[in-house]
Amino acid sequence: MSVLHKFLDENMVKEPFESRSLLETYWGSDWGNTNAVGKVRKVFVHRPGNEILELNQAHYEPALQARILRDQSGKITSYCLGKDLPDLAKMQDQHDQMTSVLKKEGVEVIPLEDDGELLTNNLFARDVGMVIPGGLVLARFALKFRAGETRRTLKTAAKIGMPVLASIQGEGFFEGGSFAVLDRKTAITGRSIRVNQAGIDQMRAILSWQGMELVVIDLPSSMIHLDEVFNMVDVDKALVDPDNVPHWFLQDLQKRGIKLIYTDPLDPPMTTNCLCLAPGKVLFTSLGVRTIEALEKAGVEVIAIPVDELNKMGGGIHCSSLVLQRDRIEE
Repeated sequence: MSVLHKFLDENMVKEPFESRSLLETYWGSDWGNTNAVGKVRKVFVHRPGNEILELNQAHYEPALQARILRDQSGKITSYCLGKDLPDLAKMQDQHDQMTSVLKKEGVEVIPLEDDGELLTNNLFARDVGMVIPGGLVLARFALKFRAGETRRTLKTAAKIGMPVLASIQGEGFFEGGSFAVLDRKTAITGRSIRVNQAGIDQMRAILSWQGMELVVIDLPSSMIHLDEVFNMVDVDKALVDPDNVPHWFLQDLQKRGIKLIYTDPLDPPMTTNCLCLAPGKVLFTSLGVRTIEALEKAGVEVIAIPVDELNKMGGGIHCSSLVLQRDRIEE
């Protein structure tokens, strides 16, 4: 071996891609999530805009209990829950309240790139990708009218310099609202109509490159994403809807030393859909009054804001924010 080759051999990278030192040196930040509760540093959001006005053409369909927007051929191109149309000004005000809290908490709020296409569900930025240690995995949407969100996400990630590690492709479907990194060795997903086995197989392979396992729970037919029924709220506490997750999953969480806090069944849908801002601190819907009491009794600090107008689109606070970077939790 020549002297030069010996020098080059000594210069070889020894750390994995997702190591903090390499990310900070070559990617400008410690991108990604190694847990579900570390202090939030960066998020993707999309403030609802004129695309919501497209729903003014939607018709209420009693069988679906929703206003449905269809194209000339009768295919569904969007929807909102209930009879009433969403109030754009109110939606924007509630979204602004959410981002205001995030900014006060020291979070860098990053809007998704706007390419002029009217994508009515891009409000729910959580779904556009899965953030794992070191970067982003691009989602593949099950619904055609959301497919354009992936392109926006890639453009935004490139603009801010965030590593894109992989993308779901082929026959796979996988959406960020149904995914959570629990700890450095474990991630969780909910299998549903929007997350199929092909997508799960791909995500499991991607995680295996980092020595992580993927725990899969089956969601009831009434649920789309994991964040409707489960969210971590502290290092050792989880908010869970016990009526809509398998019993074995509750037992598994308890075996991991996680205390279960149950969503009160008298609170409205989407109460579980909260955002953990830091260990023991959550951003929460103001309508979940009984669950707020349970959280505070368990020692969790709650910042409550109104999101009832955002809920009309079928999601909540967690759905509306994709966390790109959390502080690491020392294990």
